[in-house]
Amino acid sequence: MIPSFSVSGVLPPFLGGDPTVVAGQAPYRVTIDEVVDHFSFSLERIAILEGFLLYREQMRTLNVSGYQWLDGSFVEDCEGIRGRPPGDIDIVTFAYRPVDQQGNYLDSRAFLALSDQHPELFDSEDAKKAYKCDAYYVDLNQKPHSLAASVTYWCNLFSHTRVNSLWKGMLQVMLNVDDSNAKAILDAKKQALLAANQGVSNA
Repeated sequence: MIPSFSVSGVLPPFLGGDPTVVAGQAPYRVTIDEVVDHFSFSLERIAILEGFLLYREQMRTLNVSGYQWLDGSFVEDCEGIRGRPPGDIDIVTFAYRPVDQQGNYLDSRAFLALSDQHPELFDSEDAKKAYKCDAYYVDLNQKPHSLAASVTYWCNLFSHTRVNSLWKGMLQVMLNVDDSNAKAILDAKKQALLAANQGVSNA
């Protein structure tokens, strides 16, 4: 379940009175259906979610396996705080590399070559243009000390606002799941909003 925004317009960093209880800590583990249903309340947000679902689909075609952290203004009350809708969604994908024909994970050189072939998935600027996703990737096959440093970096960055360093929460969704129901939810929400807007314009 996605928590309600705090009075500051962000997701709370933890639920309940004790931040040490793991079950109540961010990142909150939610389904992609919940994300789509919860945040698809404007056409601008729906456009971002459409790009996000497409990004996930394309990432799965590479046969990587993992989960994603979702953050940024998209999971904040951007409209209330900034007076505008968000422009994109911030994503960090934590995933294992694809395996080769022998069932072994790709080595570093092969995986680098793969990522170079898909800048729209692995380069944040290209991902923004293609999918409205400020997207980053953390390789779960890297050495433990490097992986720990990567997780620490993104946790510190995603768990605080850039403007005033406010402690906040984020969401986590699995990557390797069927998004078809989420797409159906999003399409229904889009059609309802378009119909409502058309009704207003005709009034």
